Amino acid sequence: MSKAKGVSKANEKLSAHEWQVRHDAACAIVARKYCDMFEFWRDCRYKPCRSARRCSGDQGACLQSRWQSVPYDVGVAAQMRMAAETPPNANGFTFGAHHYAPDSLCLHDPKNQKKRAKS
Repeated sequence: MSKAKGVSKANEKLSAHEWQVRHDAACAIVARKYCDMFEFWRDCRYKPCRSARRCSGDQGACLQSRWQSVPYDVGVAAQMRMAAETPPNANGFTFGAHHYAPDSLCLHDPKNQKKRAKS
C-alpha cells in the first residue's frame, strides 16, 4: 500500500508551538541526563533526588543554577559523551539536543522562566 495523500513524519509541517514543545521535551531529557552525569543529586536539597540517586526535580533549574560549579574539562568531556550517546534512531529534536553544550540547553517551559517585573 502506498501513501497517496498521506504526509510522512519527515515532511510533516509543525506549528511554531508544536515545534517548541518537541524541542523543549528533547532538551529536558538531555538536561536531566547532564544533571545525572554531574551527580548533582548528591547534594541536592530535594530529597527525592538524593533517594533515587538521580535527578527527580526540575532539571532545567538545577542545571542552570549549578552548571557554573562544573570544571571546564569535565563539562567538555560530558558534552562529548552526550553527543556519543545520541540514540541511533533519534529524531531531529533529540539529535540536536544531544549535541548542545550543557549551558546551551534552553528550556522554554514557563515554570522554568523567571517572571519579569512589571514596569
